[in-house]
Amino acid sequence: MPASAFRHSEGNVDLFWRPLWRMDDIAERSHAEDLRDSLRKREQTMAVAETATGGRVGAALTAVPGASTVLDRVLVPYDYDSLRELLAVDRELLDEYGAVSAEVTAALARAVRDTAAVTWGVANTGIAGPEGGTADKPVGTAYVAVAYAAPWGSGESETAVERYQFEGDRETVQSQLAAQTLDDVLARVRD
Repeated sequence: MPASAFRHSEGNVDLFWRPLWRMDDIAERSHAEDLRDSLRKREQTMAVAETATGGRVGAALTAVPGASTVLDRVLVPYDYDSLRELLAVDRELLDEYGAVSAEVTAALARAVRDTAAVTWGVANTGIAGPEGGTADKPVGTAYVAVAYAAPWGSGESETAVERYQFEGDRETVQSQLAAQTLDDVLARVRD
């Protein structure tokens, strides 16, 4: 049994528990704390739509005390139907570019920002593997988008998208992408 697991008996049932996810390093917690502090200082809020990381970004953010003062919601839409149903991503965008694309990731960041009515929306998409890669988008390809909501009428709302190529197995790619997502939103908030 792994060191992080434990066994517990309740009546006639033997329960075995181990965390499905853990914050992999101090840097992720540090980014999450810095992000919370930066958003608080600016009296801003955020929401997350993460597809490729399966809740790791949300877990890192909510592991920090006081996250509820700046974090509105974390959505984990994973397939085309959930992207359309939860965040109204255009079918045409999905057909033309695919879910793992700059265009769809930007649309996700803007949609989660606007549906949550927060200052910042952040989204990620990617191919964690081991299958699913193509010549144009090999395993490890990922996108992070950060959408800022400027005051109404200012014309200053904007969305930034970055493409990344990560190496490693599925868990490693997901961990790297979660850390990069936190890093990207923190950098934009601090700008």
